[in-house]
This record gives sequence, C-alpha cells and structure tokens, in this order.
Amino acid sequence: MWWNKPYVNRRDWILENLGVLDLTTDQIVVLLMIDYLNVNNIAIDPKVLSDRTNIAMDKIDSILHNLVRQNILQIKAEKDRIEFDIGNLFEEGLRYEYVDENIFEVFESELARPLSQMELERLNSWLREYTQEEIVSALRTAIVYQKVSFPYINSILANNRKEKGMQL
Repeated sequence: MWWNKPYVNRRDWILENLGVLDLTTDQIVVLLMIDYLNVNNIAIDPKVLSDRTNIAMDKIDSILHNLVRQNILQIKAEKDRIEFDIGNLFEEGLRYEYVDENIFEVFESELARPLSQMELERLNSWLREYTQEEIVSALRTAIVYQKVSFPYINSILANNRKEKGMQL
C-alpha cells in the first residue's frame, strides 16, 4: 500500500488531487481531519469531527454516510475504539508517482540514522522538482564538504539549478 509509506504525505496527496476526486468541500475537510486524527492517534467519533471541523453534527453524519456509501471510508468497531479507515480513497484514486525507495535508504545510510518526518517530506518535495540523480549528487557533494544537512543540500540543488540557467 503506497499510501502508508513514510515518505508519502496523504494530506498533500488529497489536496493535490482535489480536481479529480469528485468530492465536496465538506467531504474533503472531513477526510483531511480523519487522516490528521489517525496520524496523531486521536480517537475519532462524529462529535470530535464536528467539533474539530466546525461542521454541524447532522451534516457530519450525512458526510460519513455518503463517504461509506461511496466506498471511500470504512468504519470498523475495534475492542476499545472505532477505527476510521480512508485507505480506499487512495486505492480508488490516482496512483502516487512511483518513487524509488532506494533514495530514502541512501539518505538514511549516509546520515547513519532514520529520517525525520520533516526530512522525508523535504526529500519528497525535492523529488517533485529534481531528478534522483541530482539529489544524490547534491548529497555526495555535501558529504565531501562535510556539511551533511538538508538546508545545505537544498542550497546545492538550488545553485546547481541556477548554474544550468534553469528557473526554480
């Protein structure tokens, strides 16, 4: 399941694909809130969704019903809580661009530690703008100068782009 990879920001994906998802604004807000609450391990129920989104309780019930009917949302009763699963949104939606997981492994290997969520997101944003070869080359340059940090790698990428005469 590509959407569970640590470098995939599901909320960004939802926002980037608004035009093709064929969902109402309120449905999008509720889905974004469900994802946020799931990621932060906060128990979800209709009242929490209503309070957090400032959408009336009867409207939340209607939105949840429609999302379940559209097979976008699954609500499962677990032992001690109710689970809201929006995985079908991603299964039915457009496939996320394929990203070679090796680039993430290269960074983790060179930094000798797992990447933070912020670093994963930064790397993911670079992948939308630069080729993997450019990114790895910038990492290697940072290693040579013994300044291995994401801001430094970002400046290398920007300088390389500027030298090629391309605009950011």
